[in-house]
Amino acid sequence: MYRVCIDVGGTFTDCLILDEQGNLQEFKSPTTPQDPSLGFLTCLAKAARHYNQSVASFLADVHLLIHGTTLATNTLINENGAKTGMITTKNFRDVIEIRKGYKNIRTSMYNVFVPPYKPLVPRDLRLEVEERTLYDGEILTPLNEAELRQAIARLKEKEVQSVAICFLHSYANPQHEQRAAEICKASFNGAYVTASHDILPVWREHERFSTTVVSAYVGPVVERYLRALATCGRWRSGFGTPDSTQTSS
Repeated sequence: MYRVCIDVGGTFTDCLILDEQGNLQEFKSPTTPQDPSLGFLTCLAKAARHYNQSVASFLADVHLLIHGTTLATNTLINENGAKTGMITTKNFRDVIEIRKGYKNIRTSMYNVFVPPYKPLVPRDLRLEVEERTLYDGEILTPLNEAELRQAIARLKEKEVQSVAICFLHSYANPQHEQRAAEICKASFNGAYVTASHDILPVWREHERFSTTVVSAYVGPVVERYLRALATCGRWRSGFGTPDSTQTSS
């Protein structure tokens, strides 16, 4: 039995194999940006040849596969994520741009000469709907589903691929976000939809909203990659399903 660790980087895909005797072998192949799953499988094929096995028989002997990738990080750096829209509580669409009121946290919050970060969702794709949940979870204003459907229609017209739903105090009561996500998924026919109570259910809007937007921005890219692995015939014939792996990005 083997233990396998594979890291898909921006340039190379690296693979470490630990056998039952404690011997460690390493393999490397170029990453294939157009479809990272190809580089992933090429690396496994190199490992299989080393052990004089086919990919299918080698994977059948894999006890544990740990997978890491910089795919999400590279998507952020290269700014090539999904076209993302945001639906939020009325009067709160600028939270991700205002942040905590200062421009830059990497150098100094008082450095006024450092330009602010560019939001992943432009202002015209950050839409507001009437609803309000209080800090203790009490619903003050019911979700206006008519406004929600109008916002969804506008995002569809803009050909948005992914939607981040970010409502005030959803960590205390996610009811409105859950309903909005349900309507969004039914109306968008395949768009990637994520809600802040699922991504980071903590207080403070900037942290929760911005993290949810990042998830929506990179989510479709990561999802396509995982689906490519899941639907690959060589993978399915050799190792079962990606549920047998541990993945981080």
